[in-house]
Amino acid sequence: MAKKEKSLIEKKWLTIKTKSKEDNYDLKELDNLTCDLIAHLAQLTDKGVTDIDGTSIDTYKDRVWWVVEKIGLLPEYKDGDEEVEKEVVDDWESYEEEEEPAYDEDQIAERIKEEAAHTAFYSENL
Repeated sequence: MAKKEKSLIEKKWLTIKTKSKEDNYDLKELDNLTCDLIAHLAQLTDKGVTDIDGTSIDTYKDRVWWVVEKIGLLPEYKDGDEEVEKEVVDDWESYEEEEEPAYDEDQIAERIKEEAAHTAFYSENL
């Protein structure tokens, strides 16, 4: 009886599984292999594939995730509760009060004309 040919996904998974069990595995190589398989699984998921040769695609996703966790490819998790409290400094006195802008009489007269023209235009056209 002929041996059944393994799918590409199964071959990729077995490569990752074998390399991750070695004593001195190459972390960068495993990172590339897991990223490649994750991307392949994502493409299959987008196409609606749910089963690969009788094995759920979610099983492969879980397997890869466990390897990624086990070999330490995930960044350190920082819990929101562990935030370091920052010292609050009262620097209210250090702020200078802003002076109101100084307008000369020509600017004020121009602004009054603009407002009058605006009011006249809208009162006629409403």
